[in-house]
Amino acid sequence: MRIYEIAKLLNISNKELIDFLAKKGFDVKSHMSALSEEAIKIAQEFFSKKDSAKRISQSDIEETSEKPALDFQEKKASPALNKKTNSLVEKKTEIDHDLQVEIPQKFLIEPMTVADFAQKAEKPVSEVIMTLLRQGIVSPKNQLLPEKTVEMLAKVYNFSYSYPVKLKKEERRITAPQAGVDIRLPVVVVLGHVDHGKTTLLDFIRKTRVAQKEKGGITQHLGAYQVETAHGRLVFLDTPGHEAFSNIRGRGVNVADLAILVVAADDSIMPQTIEAITKAKKAGIPIVVAVNKIDKVEASRLEVIRNDLARYDLLPEEWGGETIVVPISAKLGTGVDKLLELVALQAQLMDLRTNVNQPASGFILESKLQKGLGPVATVVCQQGTLRIGDHFCAGYALGKVSSLINSYGVRINEVGPSIPVQVSGFSELPHAGDQFEVISQEKYKKLKSAGAIQADLESKKRTGEDSINVIIKTDTSSSKEALLEAIKKISDKSPIKSFIVHAGIGDINESDVVLAANTGSIILGLHIKTQPNATISAQQNIVRIMLFDIIYKLLEHLEALLKKEEPVKMIAKKIGEAVIRKVFHIKNVGVIAGAYCKEGIFSRTGRIVAWRGKEKIGEGLIKSLERDRKSVKEIHAGFEFAFLVEGVDDWQIDDRAECYIEKPEENKSQR
Repeated sequence: MRIYEIAKLLNISNKELIDFLAKKGFDVKSHMSALSEEAIKIAQEFFSKKDSAKRISQSDIEETSEKPALDFQEKKASPALNKKTNSLVEKKTEIDHDLQVEIPQKFLIEPMTVADFAQKAEKPVSEVIMTLLRQGIVSPKNQLLPEKTVEMLAKVYNFSYSYPVKLKKEERRITAPQAGVDIRLPVVVVLGHVDHGKTTLLDFIRKTRVAQKEKGGITQHLGAYQVETAHGRLVFLDTPGHEAFSNIRGRGVNVADLAILVVAADDSIMPQTIEAITKAKKAGIPIVVAVNKIDKVEASRLEVIRNDLARYDLLPEEWGGETIVVPISAKLGTGVDKLLELVALQAQLMDLRTNVNQPASGFILESKLQKGLGPVATVVCQQGTLRIGDHFCAGYALGKVSSLINSYGVRINEVGPSIPVQVSGFSELPHAGDQFEVISQEKYKKLKSAGAIQADLESKKRTGEDSINVIIKTDTSSSKEALLEAIKKISDKSPIKSFIVHAGIGDINESDVVLAANTGSIILGLHIKTQPNATISAQQNIVRIMLFDIIYKLLEHLEALLKKEEPVKMIAKKIGEAVIRKVFHIKNVGVIAGAYCKEGIFSRTGRIVAWRGKEKIGEGLIKSLERDRKSVKEIHAGFEFAFLVEGVDDWQIDDRAECYIEKPEENKSQR
């Protein structure tokens, strides 16, 4: 039997059982560790003293050990074995039911739409609408129902129900030593190679058809979904597997608590699979492997996959390692429940907690311009509670939350940690991956009035860390796609990147100019014109608009802009050398060196390197440079002078001082 199976029978947590057995000297690594009869007996005796009702019979152990561990094996088993397995499962379910402290309720009373209620109640939407009408409530299917109305409907349909855990915070915080500390939902990122079944898996879990809405059958953005499962609520990040979306996958890993690595049984480890493993390990999050498409291969294929995983340091627990490997069919649903159970158990062991009473902070997962809302972003907070009306900053963008929309498209008033939500109210379009932070109204006003956004942009440009923001307008969609692909290739080769704020079709209008002014962008047009009102607005807002009839001319111009913004590499060049002849210790001033300039010049802006023979004794910037007790900018060869160097106060007679200045490195073409 495994840790989590015994823990469930004893009605204790996995962590409690692992800690106890570890103290007793047993080698237990995770909730999937298999235990000997001796370990089971010791655990049973210890925990039975606390509660005499908690006992594991020998028949329980035998039945559990006889039960096939994986749905994959069950599918291949004989009818007789399946019949025996089913009876064992039923008996074990009865045991679990008897030992369960809190029986899951059919309904969680929380705000939901009429359509959502109908789906959970397995009733036609029209029937639910008529039920509401009989109660004097007129509600279309997308109307958000308050908790009292949901409770009333549950009573009408005679459903058992309970309130969400958030209304029982005092009970949950008994184990939390600090006020405001609460358990948060685990964030699970789904990784893997293109067409290995990541979105199909989430489709089955969410009972929706997300994949069919995506172009070409692949996910081309990072979606975040809150999912109700039989093992509790989980938050899933669906990440695209295509090679072009490597950066998006990286952002998903950075905010996740654990990863499901989807590997197709008929394909095994592929390039993006390797990349996903590397990113997850770098982020330090646990990996649960889901071997998908088992309905298309023979049972022996699973051993091949395990062998391939072991080559990349993911040793399956069946082979004595710590990596959980679950065979599934995302299309048929085989093994998915087992996968969710193990993910939930892994999350329980991580004991994820956060403070819900402090200002919200988290990450921007993706951002876009949405008609009627302007710049919006998908945000996942890691702590605190985000509310409508909160002021925030995200990278160089500021804003005030004007609306919150959850993953089901429902408007809500507040959201806690781990829950993905679409936020509107941004003054600018934030970058995916930016830190999102709620700030005070005073700080918001200070940042806005001080022009902190533009200052931050200029600062980043000076250090070569930012991009040139670009808005693209073309005549056709094919021109737009070709241009975007070409710009990406140029940007990849340049230290300064070109960030596409917006790409559209049609003439440049006033809205394009306003967006460019807000984001510090330039507008590049191909085969189009500028509307008259847009030209006036561009002059007023000092926005650059450049129109081209030939694509390569546009690309040449952009390449020149990127090169112009490229940081200049500076090198230290020796310009002079002097020998120390006298040393003066001046109180409250420092050590002043009297010197003779042997060659070159000494500049007031120079940096000094001090030598004693062949030994370097220090270096620093010139703080003061004087000749004949007068401050000067530079000293030439053949003259005596005095200087004070910050960081060098151990001068001796006959020490050497070399003077260096920073100069731009010359290009080969200039030499």
